[in-house]
Amino acid sequence: MKTKRNVLLALGSVLLLGIVALMAWPPSNTLPKPNGFIRIAPPIVDSTAHSLSEFTEASFPYSMLVHGSAQWEGQSELGWGDIVYPWCQGRMQLTYKPVKQNLATLIDDAHKLAFKHSVVADGISQKLYVNPERKVYGILFHVEGNAASTIQFFATDSTAHFVRGAAYVFAEPNADSLAPVTAFFEKEVIRYLETLTWENI
Repeated sequence: MKTKRNVLLALGSVLLLGIVALMAWPPSNTLPKPNGFIRIAPPIVDSTAHSLSEFTEASFPYSMLVHGSAQWEGQSELGWGDIVYPWCQGRMQLTYKPVKQNLATLIDDAHKLAFKHSVVADGISQKLYVNPERKVYGILFHVEGNAASTIQFFATDSTAHFVRGAAYVFAEPNADSLAPVTAFFEKEVIRYLETLTWENI
């Protein structure tokens, strides 16, 4: 009986000590935070723009207005290069092909390259651009989801020139965190199409 009483007293003491320890424990306001991403604030698209032809002294098959923060990295092939946007570590990769009775093939290839991303895409929308006065006909592709290139386009005059572009950002594809960059590139491509001019080489 005495042993039972001692055991109960010992258990009661441990319980009381635990309650006192909990009451004396300092409060903590820190909660674990979920993984986050850096907030991306794109520059204003309508800010100072300059012509792509200003970047290169060589003759160029096309020109258009690009954002004032952009830089040009040319390649050896005529009309090929990257419009680089340092603020987001992104670039628009441009490729150019002369049209020589191969327009259908060039358009088909541009569609295939855009739809290659459909494996990881949530959807792909297309916006048609037609300007007969400037002889500019094109399509802007918006690949939704965690694709490597969410904005792509092509433009042609249908007789001599064909240019294709694909936007890339050097970061892990994440549609939510890169949404401001995607929106910027979409507006930038619209500006390309609206200001695109063809040059005779």
